[in-house]
Amino acid sequence: MKNAHERENSYVMRQITKLTASGRQVIDDLVLKEETYSVFCNEEKIADLHCLPFFLEQLAVGYLFCRGRLQTMDDITQIGVDKASRTVRVGLESSPTAKRRDGDGEICLARADIHRLQEDFNDNCELFRKTGAAHSCALADSGGILVFMEDIARHNALDKVIGEMILSGISPAGKALIFSGRLAFDMLEKAARS
Repeated sequence: MKNAHERENSYVMRQITKLTASGRQVIDDLVLKEETYSVFCNEEKIADLHCLPFFLEQLAVGYLFCRGRLQTMDDITQIGVDKASRTVRVGLESSPTAKRRDGDGEICLARADIHRLQEDFNDNCELFRKTGAAHSCALADSGGILVFMEDIARHNALDKVIGEMILSGISPAGKALIFSGRLAFDMLEKAARS
């Protein structure tokens, strides 16, 4: 899980104009730091991603995995982030081979487990509580949350979780994903692919 320093570097105080039924107010508010990072795969530019500037390797790996560019950590020959140029570069084997997939590995959770996991998830959603603008995604098993990621976009949060699963060799078998927002169809496709 992310440390407090990264969370604190994720937002800035800005003066905003708030419109309410009683009129306009100029107030100080916390705003997330959205940045654009270019993802390169084998020197080919794949995408410009608008994101929070942390866990960028996980974001790039999850993004590439969900687009069929890689299968496992073994496909990655190098990975690096250049904050100055705002790029993430991933080197891959020239043609990733299909790897054996873990079994489907169902998870069975009791009602109490679901409520406990949801409480733990909500406790981790600090950026949302501070800014009202972050999405979160977590990977959990019956014992608790294993991976927790936040980002401006819910798709990015999911890509970061998937990227961390790949980089850390975490099997999806017997795990569940927890989301902070609405599930779009393409997010379900990403979850199924992982």
